[in-house]
Amino acid sequence: MKRIILIATALGALAATGAAVANLKSGDVNAVSATLSATTPANVQTRTYTCEGQTFEVTTGRWTGTATSTTADLSGPVDLHVKSVYNTTKKLGWVSGKLKIRAADNRTNASFSAVNTDGRLDGWVRGSAGHRDGILFGSVSGSFSKTGGLTDGALGTGTGANAAVIAKHLSCKPERSPRPSVHLLVRGSVESVSATSLAVKPKDGSATQTCAVTDSRKVARVQAGDQVEMTCVQVSGTWTLAKVRKK
Repeated sequence: MKRIILIATALGALAATGAAVANLKSGDVNAVSATLSATTPANVQTRTYTCEGQTFEVTTGRWTGTATSTTADLSGPVDLHVKSVYNTTKKLGWVSGKLKIRAADNRTNASFSAVNTDGRLDGWVRGSAGHRDGILFGSVSGSFSKTGGLTDGALGTGTGANAAVIAKHLSCKPERSPRPSVHLLVRGSVESVSATSLAVKPKDGSATQTCAVTDSRKVARVQAGDQVEMTCVQVSGTWTLAKVRKK
């Protein structure tokens, strides 16, 4: 399923709209949608090339129009700056450029790229949206021509079954496991060692202490007979190796 994600989070400015969505750590998500039309041309130029029996059209220009949405960040006048490369012989090509929706805060800006199949676009957008500098990341569709611009454009709606959400930043912190408050410290000689346990005989001759090993790398250089300092912690009622150091 194609998706549009507007993520309002305190990530700062998006350098060339390249911020990673992975930076989002929490969000309040709501579905959104918008329709787009940009059919008024300005400074449109087309160059035609023919080679090896095929004809290509390279078109650049700007189209203006309107975005309609119940979401404020996606509703308002539209500016579409486009470069189109289209193989008229095969009826295939691509379109790329910039999309700006002059909403109330005038801050919805995105880059987009789309495949053009006989005038139908299927593409991707990423950028920023909203006064909180959210991330815009998702899909776009519609019809495009060098003479007509963009018609029946869709963000989050349309025949492509697009979907869209806005996720607003929440002040959430990841849960952390409590730090162990009970430790076992043993100085002595290693009696036995394996990938799952370490047994150390204390120097004072008291009973051997054995701790479970959950990471075999911690005992990779430990051998029976080595003099060590072993530190263990309680995990679910079991002494578990925290670290071991040769003396």
